[in-house]
Amino acid sequence: MSDTSNPEFWGEFEHGVDDKGRVVIPADFRPGLGDEFVVTRGPDHSVLVLPIPVWNRIAELLKDRLLQSDGDLLQRMLGGRAIVRLDPQFRLAIPKHLREWANISQSFAAVLSGQGRKIEIWNKANWDKFMAGERTIYDAAANLGIDQLVVS
Repeated sequence: MSDTSNPEFWGEFEHGVDDKGRVVIPADFRPGLGDEFVVTRGPDHSVLVLPIPVWNRIAELLKDRLLQSDGDLLQRMLGGRAIVRLDPQFRLAIPKHLREWANISQSFAAVLSGQGRKIEIWNKANWDKFMAGERTIYDAAANLGIDQLVVS
């Protein structure tokens, strides 16, 4: 997983958040992030964590979407991105505007969920509510066409 141009993040971890809005990034995730990486607003009030090469591919797709409603929405969502690095204790200091977006504070643990090319950071209460939602894994698999996947 040391290749930041083609990383894979898998796993779910729960960590406390300190009074400065810092959360420890699990050892499994660190090699794929590189020295610097991007944090930005994510769906459902989460924080997205992306290696620079992954961010660059997204930014390239969005930058010329002027005056297109979907493009504008995504530009507003992702425009608050910050380039960050881990401190010597492997903690990520989540910028204030992103902590506010995701309601991340000392009051709740943070859930870090590796999802292929990205990591999402959630307020634990929001994560639990999202995971208990009505949409099922079977619905998602059908929407992606992998419900018919046959492993040989």
